Amino acid sequence: MNNLIELNRVWFAFGERPVCEDLSLSVPRGKVSVIMGPSGCGKSTLLNFIGGRLKPQAGEVLVDGVDVSRLNRQGLYKLRKSMGMLFQNSALLTDLSVFDNVAFPVREHTELDERLIRHLTLFKLQMVGLRGARDLKPAQLSGGMARRVALARAIALDPMLVMYDEPFTGLDPISKGVIVKLIREIGDALGMTSLVVTHDVAEGMSIADRVILLGEGRVISHGSAAEMQASRDPKVRQFIDGQPDGPVAYHYPAKNYLADLAGGDAA
Repeated sequence: MNNLIELNRVWFAFGERPVCEDLSLSVPRGKVSVIMGPSGCGKSTLLNFIGGRLKPQAGEVLVDGVDVSRLNRQGLYKLRKSMGMLFQNSALLTDLSVFDNVAFPVREHTELDERLIRHLTLFKLQMVGLRGARDLKPAQLSGGMARRVALARAIALDPMLVMYDEPFTGLDPISKGVIVKLIREIGDALGMTSLVVTHDVAEGMSIADRVILLGEGRVISHGSAAEMQASRDPKVRQFIDGQPDGPVAYHYPAKNYLADLAGGDAA
């Protein structure tokens, strides 16, 4: 099976507000796929479908051939052990050291002895360049360092899939460049599938084997970074070029402005 993840005709809404409308997409195995799109288009919701935190109201979400929405609690728990997640705010455990944050999933999900856990944890910290920071607490870390510790924790169990939710947000240019480099190099070295949700066009394009642009609850366009950069589709160009107005309107739908000021009901 070439695709690790497949979404087929997925529908989902928060109340009366649709988020996904007949959404179908695939994520190839062992590659870096980057999900982009305007705020509120369903990027983070997509990650929640894959991790089983949300269930679509219609359609199927397949991970390694298994429909996530049909799993019971035990099955979902087992599947999640093969996934890693890097959260936008890093989500480190504040009372634990860097070492213990990275070791935590290994201790939780394996029966390895402490000697092997130590070797494994130091190896993952070495991969992100922070073996020397193992005794620090999260409060002593810079934002970029915290993000790297979170990445080491996400790959602690050598998952088949790592999901990144806005991994570049709030980082200085150097730290951002480090995270970009690590996502690409670690994914290649460990043969993992990487799914990156980001607003950062330049960084996302630089590491993507495949780019998927979402909008209006569905896939607007997809392809390699070069194909997306060459696209003449107005919706693609508006997002990539950061145009303030275009197919994605500047104004949220509203009734007539003058009527609204007057308190009338005219559309």
